[in-house]
Amino acid sequence: MDIRRIMLMAAMMPCIGFASEVKGSMGGMTESQDTVFTVNNRNIVVSQDDCQTSVKVYKNDGKEMTLTSETKFVDGQEVERVFVTSPFIPQNYSKRKLSLQSHFPSLYIGSSMLPGGVGGLGGNSEMHSRDSRSWEWGISLTSLCLRLVNDFALTASLTVGQVHNHFQDNYTLSTTDGKSSMTQKEGVTLKKSYISYNVLRLPIMAEWQKRIGKNDLYVALGPSVEYRWNDHSRYFVGKSKNTETGDINLNPIGLNIDFFVGYGCVLVYARSGVTPLLKKSKAPECYPMSVGLGFRI
Repeated sequence: MDIRRIMLMAAMMPCIGFASEVKGSMGGMTESQDTVFTVNNRNIVVSQDDCQTSVKVYKNDGKEMTLTSETKFVDGQEVERVFVTSPFIPQNYSKRKLSLQSHFPSLYIGSSMLPGGVGGLGGNSEMHSRDSRSWEWGISLTSLCLRLVNDFALTASLTVGQVHNHFQDNYTLSTTDGKSSMTQKEGVTLKKSYISYNVLRLPIMAEWQKRIGKNDLYVALGPSVEYRWNDHSRYFVGKSKNTETGDINLNPIGLNIDFFVGYGCVLVYARSGVTPLLKKSKAPECYPMSVGLGFRI
């Protein structure tokens, strides 16, 4: 008896009525020298040959034992056969048990905002942000999926990206004596002004997914933690790029709530920061927020 059969028997022992060997036939059963467990008026038959382990379930319908399902384990893969009693479905209806998968985007592009509070949708007058010109992009490096129950899974991913937040009316984010503030440039006309930083993000999400047609419909919600670095405040005068400061008092660690919904290879996502982007004691209060599109390759 191999380790797979031992583990299966051990898991079932608390609810087993008795175990015996099959020495004859039982309705549709013809296996001999197989291990049989009787549980709640059902017979569970475990058999094995050189290349596979088979688990069959028989139900007593009052007249005979009827085969209701069969699961085979071959080379680490699980194949399930379901036997349905219906005039519209063949008696031996079989299907391959599809595993769940994560649906994080391979590439995402979105609009980035800096509201003054968590989940805020309005502009931030203190930051003089120009949300219509602000953007972010990123890629997923890897992801994983752990089935919880039925169509629900726990998923995680590691993404890397870049964020640009633009400002209005000749404003730049400047840092003097360790404190950052919005200042307005005089005597020049700025073509654009922005802060930028890189981000490494780890979202951990509860995901529901359902096969509809040829593709998956999926919805996910959960927290993410991110590491930020390489922050700058820059502006353009004509074609000349200038760096205002390389220290914007960026919080290196941030926490967010992430959400996405999609079908097939396209999804819509939203992310709201629950911790401030900049150090509150040294810079204006603002929280990162973004919405955009993701694409799965």
